[in-house]
Amino acid sequence: MSKSAMKGAIKYAIAVVLLVFVVAMNWTGLKDMFSREPNLPPFFAAFAIAVGCAAIQFYRWYLLVTALGLPFTMRNAIRLGLVGTFYNTFLPGSVGGDFVKAYFIAKGQPERKAAAVATVVADRLVGLFGLILFAAAVGGGCWAMGSEQIANNPKLQGIVWVCIGLATAAVVGYVGLGVLSQERADRFAGRLKGLKKVGPTLAELWYTVWTYRQRPGTIAAVVAMSAVVHTGFVTIFHLCVQVFPPEDPTLIGSLPEHFVIIPIGYIVQALIPVPGGLGGGEFTFGGLYKLIRGPGGEAVGVAGRLTMRVIEWTIGLIGYIAYLRMKDELPAEAVEEKPDAEPVTV
Repeated sequence: MSKSAMKGAIKYAIAVVLLVFVVAMNWTGLKDMFSREPNLPPFFAAFAIAVGCAAIQFYRWYLLVTALGLPFTMRNAIRLGLVGTFYNTFLPGSVGGDFVKAYFIAKGQPERKAAAVATVVADRLVGLFGLILFAAAVGGGCWAMGSEQIANNPKLQGIVWVCIGLATAAVVGYVGLGVLSQERADRFAGRLKGLKKVGPTLAELWYTVWTYRQRPGTIAAVVAMSAVVHTGFVTIFHLCVQVFPPEDPTLIGSLPEHFVIIPIGYIVQALIPVPGGLGGGEFTFGGLYKLIRGPGGEAVGVAGRLTMRVIEWTIGLIGYIAYLRMKDELPAEAVEEKPDAEPVTV
């Protein structure tokens, strides 16, 4: 077994062990909920919203690419986005969906590879900023309007304040770039070019950041799209916890509570280096639900996250079809990851 395959196997093993542990710890509550007939309308509604969110994310990346004047088509944004979804959902290796997207777009822009790759990074950062801003704005708004769930929970209040601080720092940094004149921007780029080997690449990346600062309309549009997507993500989870509802309906969180905790759950899950955050996502969402409903609500959070898995894996399998059609075009290091990337069977 190759070193890459060994790493992949270890990550799958960690994910499975963690998932089994979380399920075992909440088995009583999960068994009770899963023994009931599922409430399918919320599930199908959640699936439809998930498809819509994926389409918006693909279009968001398309706007970030074309904002730099790089030739790109919406068709490529969709097919690369689907392949990226497959990689991010199922692959345990170091090669992720962002790598695939970056490889293909850089391949088509040989003279501006750094800028092309930067669009993938920018898309990820915009998504992360959107999560933080979303939790800060919506959570803070619900708190200001007298939400009892937030007003009576210091931990939720702490989450809101942290998100407000991070969002404010990001906005101040972005606005601060506007203070620089074109002359200063060029001078700084010239200094970067003077660095050995990496200078030209760093200068190109700097100009990419500078160009985005000069496109406030585009940035506002993609941030707005992120807000729509994150609203969709929260709504998806809100619907998923209703597919297998607990016997006690008060254990289901309110929409304002979900607007605060769910973005945090996605951020934490993204930092867990296993395929799709499997196991880690269930542990995180269960823990967040415990914050708002106590020990009895942990199983509800886990059940909601497991229900979301079904939706994510379905969309990921659609990406797998796109992967098969593009397999011959992939870089060797990505194809080598394939043996460890067989879709998880449930």
